[in-house]
Amino acid sequence: MRSMVSSFLELVRLQSEMNKLFEALQHLQSDQDLSQAGFATPYDILEAPEAILVEVDLPGVDPASLQVEMKGQDLVIRGEHERTPASGIVAYHLMERSRGPFSRRLQVEGAVDSHQASATYAEGVLTIRLPRLPERRGRVTRIPVQVKG
Repeated sequence: MRSMVSSFLELVRLQSEMNKLFEALQHLQSDQDLSQAGFATPYDILEAPEAILVEVDLPGVDPASLQVEMKGQDLVIRGEHERTPASGIVAYHLMERSRGPFSRRLQVEGAVDSHQASATYAEGVLTIRLPRLPERRGRVTRIPVQVKG
């Protein structure tokens, strides 16, 4: 009987933890950075004279699920970590690796040409190349003045 009560209390505790997790995830917007919920995808931003390079570690991600977009100065990366257990696996004892859909929003400094951007995925790393636009600071642009009346 004691074992049965102990098992029941453990189930109640587990349900409480799951409720807390779902409440935390419920507050995230669909395009919000999921790293806030613990699904962080590590990345590096590198600067070259002609381009900005972004390298994102995405092992186990189906390349067909990847979407990369520029929204203003924000680079948005979406995809899905898929993992199916090996045949014959009955249960997990510990699961730390994330799975499911993810979204990551990175802010890019400087003017880039998103129309000439490119992305490649190889050996679990997504590399995004964002060509720089010519520097416009210091350039003088005349603005015509219209006289009315």
